[in-house]
Amino acid sequence: MWHTLLVISASIGIFLLEFPRMKRAKKKKEMWYFTILLFIMTFIAVLESRGVELPNPLDYIQSFYRAIHSWFGF
Repeated sequence: MWHTLLVISASIGIFLLEFPRMKRAKKKKEMWYFTILLFIMTFIAVLESRGVELPNPLDYIQSFYRAIHSWFGF
């Protein structure tokens, strides 16, 4: 519970520090990218802090290369 609140409060703090700077500089595209990526990363961090088992991207990469390895017979 406390880890989740800490992640969310850190994300809010980052948002409150960075978003007004981008708004003053009128960087609309960067504001969208920043907001979307911050939301996605916050969501993943909250899931991690709650103990949800998330897939590891390295497993997908290894399975891809194993398939290629077996096709060429190495």
